[in-house]
Formats: sequence, structure tokens, C-alpha cells
Amino acid sequence: MRQMKNKVEKSPIKRVLLYADNFMWRLGGLFQNICNFCLLVMLLLTAGTIIGRPMGYSAYWIWPWTMVFFVWLSFFGFFAIFVRLKDIRIDFIAKKMGRFGYPVTRLVSNICALSVTGVILKTTPVVFATSMGGIDGAILPGGNELFRQALSVPLFLSVGLIFLAASIDVLKMLFGLAENEPEQS
Repeated sequence: MRQMKNKVEKSPIKRVLLYADNFMWRLGGLFQNICNFCLLVMLLLTAGTIIGRPMGYSAYWIWPWTMVFFVWLSFFGFFAIFVRLKDIRIDFIAKKMGRFGYPVTRLVSNICALSVTGVILKTTPVVFATSMGGIDGAILPGGNELFRQALSVPLFLSVGLIFLAASIDVLKMLFGLAENEPEQS
């Protein structure tokens, strides 16, 4: 279970920030489950190929769909890793900076996240406009190929949510609310 340093707040703004932060945390759990589902599908498709080959069965569409699920797993994982604090933490730098180390590294990491995701979000129209056609071999039940834009949707969804989560954390910091702590495994 996640540890929260913040107590029940009487300030409406702080309550809203904590509610939004908790919602993002739960959404990160959903994205983590989506990643697990993508991995399971990849493993089942690959197992089907390995088991089927000696029996003379080979489906050309398995490889493209495995790659699609791998891309989706990676892109959905961006948000899950960021919001669930599963990324690499550099606490030793924060400790060396003294009492201002954690607030400084918290602010710098959020500013970096906002900058990078802002640039990526700015490219969204260009990416969708230039991603034309289907993904060769990723056949849908109706016989059409999966549209190339379908690869980018999880990326831009995750990036948008990372931007929102970093914004919420900056606001939490401005209102004196504690930083989240990662789950203990």
C-alpha cells in the first residue's frame, strides 16, 4: 500500500490537489495493468508461434501484433513508471545537497518532465498527420490493417498524463504538500 505523508487537509485547494494526485496514482495502477496485459498477449502470441512451428502452423500476423503490443506496453508504461515512482531515484544527490536537496530535485525533475512532455505534446498534430496507412501484417478481424496512428495514441496519452501529474506535483509543492513515496515491494 502506498505511504502518504499528507494528512487530511481542511483547505479546499489542498484537498482537490490530494484528490487529483490520488486519482493519478490509481490511473497509474490501471496503466500498469494494461502493460501487464500487453506483455501477456505478447507471450501468448510468441508461445503460439513456438508451439505451432513444429506442427506446421505459422501465422504471418503474429509477429506484427507482437510488435504492436510491445510498442503499446512501452508507451503505456511511461506514465505508470512516472506516477508510481518506479523510475530511477537519485536520492544520494538530494542528500548531499542538505535540507533543500529533496525540494530542489523534486522541482527540477518536474520541470524536466514538463519540458520534455510539452515538446512531445506539441508534435502531436505532426505525428498524426504523417502517420498514414496501416501496419503491415497487423490484421484486424474485418481484414483491414491496424492504422499506424494506433501506435502513437498510448504515447500521447501517457505523455499528457505525465504532464498533468507533474503539474499537480508542482502545485502540491507550492501549497506545502509532501512528495509521494514509492510503494514498498
